[in-house]
Amino acid sequence: MTVKLRQLFISGLLCIFVFLIIHFVWVIHSNILLGVGLEQNEEGQYYIAEADVSSEGYKQNLREGDILLRVNGKPIDKVDEAVRYGSLTQVQSVDLLRNSKGGAPLALHYDIENKSSIYHTFTQLVVPGATFVFLAVLSLLLYRRKSGDRSAELLILFFLLVGITYFAGYASSRSDLIGRIAMGSVLPLIPLVFIHFLQVYLKRFDVLVLSTTVIKIYYGLVILLSLFSTSSLMVYSWDRSLYSFVRLIIIGFFVFGIFYSIFKLLYLYITYRSTALKSMFKIMLTGQILAFTPFVLFSAAPIAVGVNLIPYEITTIFLFLMPVTYFYLLTARQLFDIDFAFNRFKYYLLIAFFPALMIVAVFAIIQSRQEYDWIKWIQMFLVVYLSITIFLFFKEKIDYYFRPKLFRELYHYQGSLERFSKQISKVMKRSDLEAAIYKEINEILPVSRSAFFERDEDMSNLEQIVDNSGQEINIEFVSKSPVFKVGEVVQLKQGILLVIGRHQKKFHLLWIDHKKNHTKLNSDELNWLNTLANYASIVYENLYLIEGLIEDLEAEMKKELHAAPWVLRLIFNLSEKERRKLAADLHDSALQDQLIWLRRLETLISDHDIEADILPELLQIKEGLLDVIYQIRETCNELRPPLLRETGIVKALELLFEYAQLQSNYIITFTSSPIGELSDDLVIALYRIVQELLRNAGKHAKANQIEIELDQQEHLYFRYKDDGIGMNIVDIRESFQHMGLSGIKERVASLEGECTFTSEKGKGLEVIIYLPTMAFVEEKHRGGDDDDTYLVG
Repeated sequence: MTVKLRQLFISGLLCIFVFLIIHFVWVIHSNILLGVGLEQNEEGQYYIAEADVSSEGYKQNLREGDILLRVNGKPIDKVDEAVRYGSLTQVQSVDLLRNSKGGAPLALHYDIENKSSIYHTFTQLVVPGATFVFLAVLSLLLYRRKSGDRSAELLILFFLLVGITYFAGYASSRSDLIGRIAMGSVLPLIPLVFIHFLQVYLKRFDVLVLSTTVIKIYYGLVILLSLFSTSSLMVYSWDRSLYSFVRLIIIGFFVFGIFYSIFKLLYLYITYRSTALKSMFKIMLTGQILAFTPFVLFSAAPIAVGVNLIPYEITTIFLFLMPVTYFYLLTARQLFDIDFAFNRFKYYLLIAFFPALMIVAVFAIIQSRQEYDWIKWIQMFLVVYLSITIFLFFKEKIDYYFRPKLFRELYHYQGSLERFSKQISKVMKRSDLEAAIYKEINEILPVSRSAFFERDEDMSNLEQIVDNSGQEINIEFVSKSPVFKVGEVVQLKQGILLVIGRHQKKFHLLWIDHKKNHTKLNSDELNWLNTLANYASIVYENLYLIEGLIEDLEAEMKKELHAAPWVLRLIFNLSEKERRKLAADLHDSALQDQLIWLRRLETLISDHDIEADILPELLQIKEGLLDVIYQIRETCNELRPPLLRETGIVKALELLFEYAQLQSNYIITFTSSPIGELSDDLVIALYRIVQELLRNAGKHAKANQIEIELDQQEHLYFRYKDDGIGMNIVDIRESFQHMGLSGIKERVASLEGECTFTSEKGKGLEVIIYLPTMAFVEEKHRGGDDDDTYLVG
């Protein structure tokens, strides 16, 4: 078909649709729907067999059992619409016979007012008109967005046919010939066009709905049925039973097409439930079921058993869901996560059931009481208001206890964050951090493409970005100038950007492609990504700090042969911090556990009769536990001497000397002048120097006498002298055997002090140290992490 012929065909089709809409509106507006059904009795008379009290005919004095004589001045048997279709329509006046109370028939004449009620005007003109306008707007948008797409053209045709049928149904109920022809032709065509749309649309996903041959045969059957229906309506000699038979076939074709489409979608969903197409088929199936289920369950089924639960004029509004669903599927780049929505909806249905049940029960009690209506309204308001308040109050606890059990993905995300936090605690490079993020995202989200890159504030370095597979990425923002914040998810036309860090004027970004199942990120996934990005941003900041520190350290090392004092001081401070942490861990875990087991063992020995051959073993175990406790306590004291700052350096050294002389064979002579306030760095450095010298005296020097002198004037003066085997001073610089003495020298250098070693073979070792005191005095009672008095005992 050429473009010109195609445009001519579309224009003609639109003209037909416009003509039909105008005609149907005129018919519905100018003819009231009486709702009166006719039957023929044994004498061949036509009487009113159905006239419900809510119908317009009953309101205009038409009653069941009335025998009709004339309609609009014509004999009833000459009125074709009434005879053929069994309903009284397009009426201006009626003449009838009605049995009086005495039994004699009365001849009556009524003029019918063709004025519809507000309810019928709204449901039969406004709602169909709004529906048609809505479908026409959807069709126009779809045509502009998907021009030339065959599946879009079929969906537009489906929309217009639904809109026409909505009007044609009300015109047909008024015995309009064009309305009945339209219903007979269009109604069986609607599900066929829809199935044809599915066949064309799903072909792009390599999914077969029906073969082209079967669809052509189906079209042929529908065309034959349409011609047969039109002939039966236009040839007046055919009787009413033939019309009823053709009508039954038309409805059967329509119902079969609808149920077949639902069955086919259900089959496709089950077939592809383990693939990326699962969400698409689930949305299709949901839209199809929700569009027809309210009408079937709340209107058609109740009417079949004689109950009018919800009027069909209301339930047919749900048919809007069907065109909206497929318009969304055809135009959306990404689909909403229907599994996420379903899970939440089921959860809220569950927790809302009992409050709704209680409110209805209280309403029933209120309605049964004999009180004024306004009092009942106040009571009902209070019940609803208080019930909602109480429910919202307890909803937090319900969410806390039940929601994680019903939604396992919450544990999934929480476990992911815990796993990720442990991984990044060991990260030392940005490449390792990016690898950890990439691994975590690919384990949780069904994505196949991602890429890390940096962006300047002026967006000057976004060219030639490639993903992890080497494919180029086109970064095209949805908004023209997005403002980036750490942890923010920025929507792109293709995928998303996750802002995972910022340093100076550079942003660290992670591009993530659309999910494989074509669904959007739900709120749980967005919150998870946001938390992940915030974790990563903290690590990025730390890595930059470490890199900057390393650069400064390298610069300092290049300036001098030895490290600068502040560098050495930093290293020693870090070392002392780790010692303090280790001491705290030993004290709070291993030591306390040993004490608990010791108490249990003592309780066992004292409270129970122990056999004589077992008691010595238990006592030996007790002694072993005491030894372990003692060793752990001594290790804690070695790592971080308790009360070092509180007692002062002199008292701490005296305690150290007492303990050292018990463990070794040397004798220590200690002399000290009054020592003023010293900084923590100075105290711990001096204490560590003395520890190292005593360790060296016991292990290497084999000293018997040790002299230690401490004095404070302008500087802190420290002198150490032993009578050990002595050593060659050069060994301090060249041999790893004397790394402890080299460490002493480094500690003194870190405090900008002076250190002198004097020694010869067989003449012992003398160490003289001068340390400045004023430059490193800190604020008194600093507290904080250095407070380790809890280690005592």
